[in-house]
Amino acid sequence: MNATVWDVVEAQAARTPEAVAVVPWTYAEVAERVGALAGTIAGFCGPGRFVAIDVNTAAAGLVAFLAVVRAGGTALPLSAESPPPHRALVLADARPALVVTEEDGGCVVRPTEYFGFPAEDAAPSETAYVMYTSGSTGRPKGVLVPHTALVSRLAGLARVPGLAAGESMLAMTALSFDISLAELLLPVTVGATVIPAPPAARLDPEVFAGVAASMNPAVLQATPSFWRLALAWGWPGAPAGRIWCGGEALTPGLAAKLRPRCARLWNVYGPTEATIWATAADITDPSSVSLGTALPGTQVRLLAADGTEITAPGTPGHLVLSGDGLASGYLGLPELTAARFPAGRYLTGDLAAYRADGALEYWGREDDQIKLRGHRIELGEIEAVAEDCPETTSAVAVLKDAETASAHIALYVTGGVTARTLRTWFAQRLPPAMRPATVEVLAQLPRTSAGKVDRQALTAAPAPG
Repeated sequence: MNATVWDVVEAQAARTPEAVAVVPWTYAEVAERVGALAGTIAGFCGPGRFVAIDVNTAAAGLVAFLAVVRAGGTALPLSAESPPPHRALVLADARPALVVTEEDGGCVVRPTEYFGFPAEDAAPSETAYVMYTSGSTGRPKGVLVPHTALVSRLAGLARVPGLAAGESMLAMTALSFDISLAELLLPVTVGATVIPAPPAARLDPEVFAGVAASMNPAVLQATPSFWRLALAWGWPGAPAGRIWCGGEALTPGLAAKLRPRCARLWNVYGPTEATIWATAADITDPSSVSLGTALPGTQVRLLAADGTEITAPGTPGHLVLSGDGLASGYLGLPELTAARFPAGRYLTGDLAAYRADGALEYWGREDDQIKLRGHRIELGEIEAVAEDCPETTSAVAVLKDAETASAHIALYVTGGVTARTLRTWFAQRLPPAMRPATVEVLAQLPRTSAGKVDRQALTAAPAPG
């Protein structure tokens, strides 16, 4: 079997047992907790099964993830904010044998309703974790990430944007969002320290600012939406810290506000299928924001519609990724895997072009997928769920005020449904990040001259109430 992230952390713990791994635990204490929990997991079932992780604090998330890996299982991070029907879809798809929860500062393991299911419910070989993302059919899809991809990506991130022994990184992202794995795992693979932020920091900039000021982490990572929220609150910045900004497009305006507030500003890019991040750009001139270049272990190509490679600056093409950091595909979706991962590459669905300096410039999506507050969302999934409501005849979701702190999803529907009915419908079926902020019932949807729904007109229209 290839080396796992636990192998890397175990070796680091042997080198620096008394150093702080995650405040307040040392590497030796983390290793002890991981060993105990892994033993409990192994006592329930053999290796190869999915194990759900349903915790809300960084320390518990770190121990649980490493314990699942050490026990030979595949981690399935769950979102505490997902409504029961959405969570049920994820659980029914992955069928985890066990779930790790958090009680009284420790982790507890319980069998799930799928515990006694046959061995074919085991995860594909060599899989470290499965991360669920939005799906255009109305059902979430599980991205399978192998141990080799995770270990390779963490090693690359240690070099670029960089994290070294003795430094620290703030951890405040929910475990069900894959960038949390950089915050939890990268520090403990290099001898650095994880600084846990209270879960409230994810939504409350005052809580975030308090932790950042008192702990002075070397690296702070968040989405553009969060940084806008923090700046609107009045966050003064982290003059000695390095900011990683990703999950959505970094605009020049936001970069101009962030750059003076930190030692270095990095724009990071990467879909879940590329294992956390795939490219990085050190932003020195806020007026010239790019995706930068590929991280170590990753290769980037731009392809024209006919499949030929684009090398000339200024010519947009389809962004294709390859290298050690790729996921192996989607759980139980062989046709989609074959379509999106042909010949060892991943077709991102993003458009980009080379600049004269060789950096990549983002040109948007090929489809209607968006990033909102770091969450990758298929607008088609929201529309599919809306149209499942018996009183809805058609639905279109659009992103409003994309480059402001007020960015939100607006839904336009036709039929006999009411906005109140749909809000109740969504609360039972979609996680909070995917629920439209505004809903408007129209007599008919606007159309282009070609007869298609005029999404541009809806995006530009005043927000519905």
